[in-house]
Amino acid sequence: MKKNIFYTVIDAILFLLILYVLIVNYKLNTASRFGIAFDGTIVNLSTFFVILLIYIFGAFSGFVYSAVLGLRYKDQIEFYARKNEKLSQQNEIDTDDKEALQRKIATLEIALDNALKNKE
Repeated sequence: MKKNIFYTVIDAILFLLILYVLIVNYKLNTASRFGIAFDGTIVNLSTFFVILLIYIFGAFSGFVYSAVLGLRYKDQIEFYARKNEKLSQQNEIDTDDKEALQRKIATLEIALDNALKNKE
């Protein structure tokens, strides 16, 4: 649980850092030169645009990776969900049986007390 909170905080800090860099580069209107090897032309792109593309690509890649893992382990997830449901049902049955036995014991104790009183 603490690991999840740690990763969430780190993710939020990195997101804010990227957002800060994007805003600074957008205000400065800095440009980067990227060469395209197909025909030798050079395209000038804003650093803001390049960083935004990298961030969007990373977010999309993370989403696809999570989706692929979810599909890959779908059978195991369903298996553990069914197992958890069966254990919950068994626990309820055990609890109900325990309560029924306790009621029966209480009834027998009362009957025993009444029988001992009537014998005297």
